[in-house]
Amino acid sequence: MRINHTTIITIVAILVLTIFTAFFSIHEGTQGLILRLGKITHDSKTNAPLIVQPGLHFKIPFLDRVWVFDTRMQELATPSSHPLTVVTKEQTYLVVEYFAKWRISNLVKFYTSTGGSVSWAENLLEQRLNDIVRAEYGKRTSYQAISSDRAGMMASIREEANHVGKDQGISVIDVRLQTITLPKDVMDSVFKRMEAERKQFAEAKRAEGMEKSEEIKALADQRVTVIKAEAITKAASVRATGDQEAAEIYAKTYGADPKFYSFFRSLEAYENSFNSKRDILILRPEGKFFAYFHGNHGTTAAMPAKK
Repeated sequence: MRINHTTIITIVAILVLTIFTAFFSIHEGTQGLILRLGKITHDSKTNAPLIVQPGLHFKIPFLDRVWVFDTRMQELATPSSHPLTVVTKEQTYLVVEYFAKWRISNLVKFYTSTGGSVSWAENLLEQRLNDIVRAEYGKRTSYQAISSDRAGMMASIREEANHVGKDQGISVIDVRLQTITLPKDVMDSVFKRMEAERKQFAEAKRAEGMEKSEEIKALADQRVTVIKAEAITKAASVRATGDQEAAEIYAKTYGADPKFYSFFRSLEAYENSFNSKRDILILRPEGKFFAYFHGNHGTTAAMPAKK
């Protein structure tokens, strides 16, 4: 019985395909499980589940199936579009966003608990983390959660998250809070209250400033009044002293030369009387006022009255 070329080529192709499918490789940062007819294979010596490490390995073609899992650090974060809402001890609502670092620590338990689905594992971990975060915030006031006991709260969240993660065969390395804000409606009311408080504070400061301004103005006006009074008193004293000295000088001058003094006073009277073209005097020419115009030097010209 002869075997034709087509049959030989088919057999060779099947053998090559079988050889190629019998070998597989696991890259660094990953681990694998070999499922034989849907069940995890075990080590023949230890009878423990066989976890395939990085390298080149062999499997039975068409019977074994290899599942490869990323065992490096993974990150889980709350979606920004759906942040977590928590209630504090004093019934204050807060909106929290966090992220967690986790990795697969027990590959067999991870596969059996999640069916090998990373997305299912992350959903389950997120639900548990949400419950833990809500519970920790419910034990504390807003001030404790945000400021005074923040470090203790984060340590409790990490410890509790790592404990619940063991059921899924994962380790939660770290949990960090990214943002803590108030809900939008609460935020608006808080901003309005803050605005009202700032306005009230500004008005109080403005009133206090006006009161101090009036006080300073009153003190300044009082000081000005005192200074003016002192200046008027001093000016009057100086004027009186000057008038007295002037009177003494006039008296001495008159006693020294009465005729010259009379002549000088008459000249002053003439100057004061004729210093404006609109001035009008109705006098008799032969009066005493014009004595020096007629050569009469023995009388004193009368002083015109002040206007």
